[in-house]
Amino acid sequence: MIKIEKVNKFYGKKHVLKDVDLVIKDNSSVAFIGSNGSGKTTLVEIIAELLKPTSGTVKYIDDATNNVIKKRVGMQFQDGSWPPGTKILDLVKFYKNKAFLKTDEFNDLVASFSLEKFINKTIDSLSGGERQRANCFLSIINKPEVLILDELITGLDLEMQIKLVNYFKNYKNKNNLSLLVVSHIPEEVEELCDRVIILKDGVVFEDKKMSQILKEHGSLRKRLIKYYNIEIINK
Repeated sequence: MIKIEKVNKFYGKKHVLKDVDLVIKDNSSVAFIGSNGSGKTTLVEIIAELLKPTSGTVKYIDDATNNVIKKRVGMQFQDGSWPPGTKILDLVKFYKNKAFLKTDEFNDLVASFSLEKFINKTIDSLSGGERQRANCFLSIINKPEVLILDELITGLDLEMQIKLVNYFKNYKNKNNLSLLVVSHIPEEVEELCDRVIILKDGVVFEDKKMSQILKEHGSLRKRLIKYYNIEIINK
């Protein structure tokens, strides 16, 4: 499991995360939702150990032994930045090896993310949607035990949105990994997640199972409409 205790994050005087306490069980699928600036991406980047908290801890715990362990984390960034001239194949060779390029696994992944037409192009020459698919591909080539998807389908056409949501839903079920999703799109979250955490101004405002949200509100979209309408009234 992932144990998050009293995590705070400051950027200068700006207090982005405030005493966040969460436990995320192994093999669960959790969504982080909230307004821009609520701390969603900062929190998952701390979980991925890309950022250090100002205070507090994030630990990966073995359920059987209760010992602190390491886990492979894959993250699909909203907009991955790579050195100019870098190709997807360059990164595959860096993270894996040349032999991987000849495997069925590599060919299946290329087909799954529809990379065939630009696998040899430089990443900085790709469209936003093409970079998004490349980042999805790179997030899983090392078979992560924890996978973080940050705005997975933003900027993609509907066909690719459906394809990627279905792919990661099946991938999660087959590989028994923990899936953490940052998204503004309720329908994407309903398909992928069984737990929803709403962040507000750096604190956990609501933490509920998806089944409970659907029972109480009918859909996640209806729940969020109520939430944001109250936010607008209170401003």
